[in-house]
Parts: sequence; C-alpha cells; structure tokens
Amino acid sequence: MLPLLVAACCLVGGNVHNPAGAPIAQAQLTFRGPKSATVSTDAKGNFSVSIPAGKYNLTVVAKGYADATVNTGELSDGARISVTLEPSDTPKLRTIGQVTVNGGYTLDRSVIPVMDVSRAQMDALGYSQTYEALEEVPSVVLQHPDSGAPTAPMVASLRGPDPSEAMITLDGQQLNDGNTGDVDLSEFAVPAFNSINVTEGLGPTDLNGSNTFGGAVNFVSLRPTEDEHFALSSSIGSFDTTQTWLNTTGTIGKLGYALAGNDFQQGGLVNENAYVVPDNNTPIYCGPVTKSGPVLNCPTLTHLGSTIAAMLGLVNLDYNFSQRSDVGFRVFTLGDNRDESSAVNGIAGNPTCVFSGPGAACDFAQGKDEPNEVANPVYGYNVGSGSASFAQSIRAYDAYSRTPLGSGTLTADVFADDDNVDFVGGAVSPYDISHADTRYNEGLSWGRTFDESEFAFGGYARQETLDIANVPGPRPYGLPQPPSSTASLSQSINSYFFRGAQQFGSLRLSGGLYDANYSTFGNTLNWRLGLSQDLGSSSDVHFSVGTGFRAPLLFERYFEPGGQGPPDANCVIFNGNPNERPEHATEYELGFSHLFSATSDLDFSLYRSNLRDTIENYYPDGGAKSFCDTPAGYAYEIPINIGNAVYEGAEARYKELFPRQNLTMVLSYGLNVAYPYALGPWVSNPTSGGTLVDDEQFLGVPQQQGSAVFIWALHGWHASTGLTFAGNNNTLNQRPYTTVDGAVGKNFGRIDLTIAGTNIFNAVSGPFTLYDAGVPYRGLYSGTGSAPYLANYPTNALFIQPASIRFIVTLHE
Repeated sequence: MLPLLVAACCLVGGNVHNPAGAPIAQAQLTFRGPKSATVSTDAKGNFSVSIPAGKYNLTVVAKGYADATVNTGELSDGARISVTLEPSDTPKLRTIGQVTVNGGYTLDRSVIPVMDVSRAQMDALGYSQTYEALEEVPSVVLQHPDSGAPTAPMVASLRGPDPSEAMITLDGQQLNDGNTGDVDLSEFAVPAFNSINVTEGLGPTDLNGSNTFGGAVNFVSLRPTEDEHFALSSSIGSFDTTQTWLNTTGTIGKLGYALAGNDFQQGGLVNENAYVVPDNNTPIYCGPVTKSGPVLNCPTLTHLGSTIAAMLGLVNLDYNFSQRSDVGFRVFTLGDNRDESSAVNGIAGNPTCVFSGPGAACDFAQGKDEPNEVANPVYGYNVGSGSASFAQSIRAYDAYSRTPLGSGTLTADVFADDDNVDFVGGAVSPYDISHADTRYNEGLSWGRTFDESEFAFGGYARQETLDIANVPGPRPYGLPQPPSSTASLSQSINSYFFRGAQQFGSLRLSGGLYDANYSTFGNTLNWRLGLSQDLGSSSDVHFSVGTGFRAPLLFERYFEPGGQGPPDANCVIFNGNPNERPEHATEYELGFSHLFSATSDLDFSLYRSNLRDTIENYYPDGGAKSFCDTPAGYAYEIPINIGNAVYEGAEARYKELFPRQNLTMVLSYGLNVAYPYALGPWVSNPTSGGTLVDDEQFLGVPQQQGSAVFIWALHGWHASTGLTFAGNNNTLNQRPYTTVDGAVGKNFGRIDLTIAGTNIFNAVSGPFTLYDAGVPYRGLYSGTGSAPYLANYPTNALFIQPASIRFIVTLHE
C-alpha cells in the first residue's frame, strides 16, 4: 500500500493567466517527471493535479499564446503554481512565459535567457530614470558621446562599442534612428514602463529581425491590469529636482487600459558664469586679426547651465473580444529641453597635470611616449563654443490585433514613430545634429502552437525618412563659415521570417530564417539555430549559433562635396559614403542554468561574435593627437567597411530569495572583450572613438562590469541598495569605479514615504568634463613620412552627477 500512497500523495494546483491577470481557460499543462500527467484549466484559469513528489518539466500551452516550458524544481503536497502566458501579440521580443512555484524560482529552459528589470525593482531603488536600471545589466554599455552630465545624450550598446549594433525598442517597436543608429535614453522615465527586457545575443525565436547581433533593449510600457490600480507620486530632491507622476490601470468591461504621465524638472549642478575659450591647446589671443598672425582664442564670459525640463505621456488600450482575440492601441510621447552648455564646455587639462584652477601653473612632465608634448596654454579654462541647448521629441504609435485564423493565430501590427532633435550651439559629436527621423511599419504574421512544438511565419514592410539640418557652429582657426544645409534621406525595407521550435523529450530545438531587402544596399539572408538540453532534473545547457547584420545608416551614406558640415570640437569634418555595405556577424553562445532550489538559481553563458566588414570611421589625412594641429586645421572623417572584429566574453547571474529575512539578492557579472583586427591605419569607432589598433580593446568598452542588488521589505518597512562596478576602459575614461544607490521607506496603508539616494559616495562625480585628463588610450600617431607609431592618446575624463537625495511621497489605490 505504501507505494500507492506515495504515488498519489501530492495535490498540486494553481492558475494560468495573462499579464493583465485575466484567467486563461482551456490551457493545457503537461507534467513530465516521476509520473507524466496532463491537465487543463477551467473557466477561471484554475487547475489541480495529483502527482508524486519530485521535480518536473512543465509545458503550458494555450491557443493564441506562446507556450512556456520550465523545470519546476521540487514539488510537494499543496504546491501552488502560477503561470503567466504572453499573448501572440506580446510587447516583448521573446515570448517567454513566467512560471513560479510557491512564489519561488523555476528553471528557465530558453536557449538564451532574458535579463529582466521589473518596475517593482526600479521603484524599490527609488529610480527616476530607466538608465539607472540598465546600469545593473553587465552586458549593457551606456555610452556618453558628449559628456557624463545628465543633460547630455546617453545611448546603449550591448557587448561592443557601437550602439547601432543593438536594437532599442518600445513594446517591440524599433526606435533606432537613421542618424546615429540608436536613440537617446537619458529621459526615459520609470513611470511609463512595466519592465525592461534585455535580450542578449541572437535568439532563434526572437520576434525582432536579423538587423542586430548585440541583442536588444526592449522597454515594455505600462500594461493594462484585470483589477484597478492607481498611483500618484511626487518628489523633491538635490539640484532643484522635482518629479510628479501618475499611473492608472484597470479594465472596464472588455477594455483594458493603462495611463501614465510624468513631469521631471531639474535645475542641475552647474549654474554659473565662466570664461570660455573656443579652442583647446591653443594660446590665448584676443587680436588684432591678421592673415599671418596667431589664431583668435579669446576668453568670453559665458553662462553655463544644466537645467532639464522633461514631460512624458502614455496611453495603452487593449480590447478583448475573446481569450484568443484582441485589438490594441498605444501612444507614447516624450519631450524634453536641456541646457547642455555645461556639458559641452569642459575644462582644459593636461594628461600629466592635476587641475587646480583656471590659469594655474602646471608642472608638466613630458611623457616618454609623447616626446613632442607641451603644456596646454589654456589649462584650467572652460573650452567650447559657449551656449548649447538640446531639445528631444519622441512620439511612438502602435496598433495591433490578434485573431484566430484556421488552426493558428493571425497577428497584425502597424506602427509609426518619429525622433526629433533640435540642437543649437557648437556640435561636439554626431548626436548634436538637428534632425527628424520618421518611420512607418506594417507587419503581419501567422503562427500555430502544438503540445510540443510551435512555428510562425510573416514579415513587415518599413519606410524610413531622415531629415538633417546642418547649422554651422563656430569654426576653429578662423575658418570661413559654410552655409546652412538640409538633406532628406529615405529607405524602404521588406523583411520576411520563418521560425519554429520542437520538443524531443528533454531536448528542445529551435531555429529561424530571416530575409531582408533594403532599397539602399540590397538583400541579406540570415539564420539562427538553438538547442536546450536538460542535465538531470535541475540543470539545463543551451547552445545557439546564428548570423546577423548591422545596416549602413542613412546619415552614413549621405555624401556632400566638401563635407556635411563644419568641423566639430575635435576639428573633424564628417562626410558619408554611398558605397558603404552592411557589416555581418556570426555569433556563438553556450549557456548553463542550474536551479539550486525554489529560492536560488544560477545562469552562466559564454559568447563570441565574429564581425566581418566592420563599419569604422577612416581619416584620409592620417593621425594626429589633435586634428586641429594639421596644416589645414581640420581633417575629414569617412565611414568605410574595413577589417574585422571580435566580441567575446562571459556573463553570470545568481539570484537568491531569503524568505525568513524577506530579502531578495541578485548578483551579476560580465566579462566583455571587444577588439578589431585586420585593420588598416587611421580608423576609429563611430561612437567610442579612439585610433583603432589591431587586437586592442575598443575604447569605451569596459572589460569587466558587475552589479549587486538587495531588496528587503517587512511590516511596511522597505529598504534596498544597488551597487554597479565598471572596470578599466570604461565609458567615462576613468579608473575602475563603483557607484552605490539606495532607498529606505515606510508604507502607511495607501501612502508610502521613501528617501532615495543615488551615487551616495560621490564616485567619479564632478561638474565638467576635463579635456585630456582621462586614462590614456594606446593609439596610432602619424610620424615621419606618415608612418604610424604607437603612443598614448589623451582622452577626456567624464564625470557624472554627485551624490543626490530625493524625498518621495506616493499614494496607492
């Protein structure tokens, strides 16, 4: 009798629902383990099954939804399983369901796991902007092309130096523009979003196309809920910072809704008048002007500020005709105005001098690698073009539908978005070019899910237009002003895909084919394969291989005789290359996941991406410490396909729940090695810069990054802290550093009071960029007869905002 009692000892139950919380009826759950069993949910999404104790592979299937397959960990009598299935028209790039057992972890059997930062985690840490959460993801490299100041643009790359190689999406809607191939994320405020999904590498069943190989950062907007929720929050803090936001979600009949609004204002760290000289490394001279005389470089008293005014709005509606059929519409708007004058007018430094004030003496020691180095004559002065303002406007519209068709589900998606930047002042980088990027997309797909397999096919048509306005700023060395110019560039894209997955016991195979045709350069065909294999009942190994590409940007292909505009702050004139081709990559990824218990798990992966025909910027006039020192006073920069590159590394993430202490811990570490090879001389990366050298780490890609997050809550009290580490070669050109954020608060029923602090210990903080004061980068110089030789290139030391504190009051209903 004992074996029979053991076999029937355990009654396991739970619920299957969609992300809004609505129940999913007739969902089929298949348990494979000590005993196989299949059960379906009732009209309320509930189920129960009697199975022996043990660990099971659980597959959940429902028509109109992506299936989910996990290892449950140990199941015992009374275990409760909660399953969230994503609909076919999910706003995520990987349709991965979420399964918990008694509120704990399960083993994810996906080929490439997703790093997810939830809204709850961002709120617990008191974050106001989403980039603060992205800093916790080791594969994400936040690039600062202008400055480390919060008023400057901030863009994200994945595993490498170039943000244009990674997709930035909102609910799967691509936002990368045709100017720099990315999008400024600095004012993406937390209240508009439900979570941030970082998909690393190439997933065989990803919903995005093949125009990426770093992966994608997908912002999932606030989503409708089954029950009504309301939150209103207001905060005040350091640097004259205020933020007020509102969230409301719920369902009226069959209409689900989610609304968000955010108003962010900041006075900033800098509000002063300072003497600014136009050119670095140039003696001060205020006239008179003569053809053979010195170059004008006269200090001008200028107001430098750092204000931010940003507003954001979101409307997300979803009407459910039935469990398998719905239609939705989403509107996202973001507008901000920033005073970038303090960000783009840094302080002149010397590579071997310590800044002590404008005009201070410098005990300059010549570096043996730079025998011709001399002290900077404007050391200690602010350098730049003076006033600068940056205005950004993003509008994103998305309409989608899901309906049964035959034995599968037909999904349609139509979206439009525009990204507008208006910059007034002297350009520091391509991010300071006024432009408007507009994109329209029409997509259609059909898919079917079986008990142990799924497949889908479809495609999209996309039309994109980039309007550029070149407004000349001050030109160095008294060069004549060119006229203002405008250009309108466009392209159309037709893309098709077929993808599927098949389960063979404990082995899951997946793959996809992606074909894309661009009007600008032609056709490209890419593929992906993946497998996931159980190792025992608590471990899984997964492998994937595939190809991807990075298309030439519209801005990069635009050629204008004499250059697209005036020299920037580095005396460089950019021009396009109409013959530029896409760069391609083959990526390999090997991963291992282990479920220690329902309260702890580990994910580990190794990756390598082999890039071909990489797109880098070429300098026909050779190399120099400063292009302002060339005979012409400037140099041309042209994007070309040259050489190859390798991105390789490892990532590890460990999570543990401490139920008795009500504590959650997440530890993450990333090793990112990225270097070019088979290059010619005089090339640099379009975003991170540097004069590239074969087999040397790209400038601005830290080889090591890590984070640790701790979240605690008990009896209404809550506290959290987040630590992020950036190693050598970081994007700020600083020595390795660690930032620490934290929050503590108390919930009084419907009202929550929180005190939140960022960069608590003032790591790498300061008001201005220090020119030529960063960690040197080993690069090429032009020697006798233009022969290249290696020497230390000075870099600019970037700084972030010092320690700040915010007092937050939130009303929850």
